Amino acid sequence: MGKWKCLWCFKVLEGESFMDLVMAPKDVSEPPHAWKNITLVEEETDLASKLLA
Repeated sequence: MGKWKCLWCFKVLEGESFMDLVMAPKDVSEPPHAWKNITLVEEETDLASKLLA
């Protein structure tokens, strides 16, 4: 499962793929999002923290 973060509003969602986010039901008043996959960034940060400890 991946974590996706919006670059504009910092909303974080989880989904299997980018298409899960695209196909998810949306609120009409909600602005468009620019999704970035943050799963690998979090894993790399955790690994770097363990190596530096």
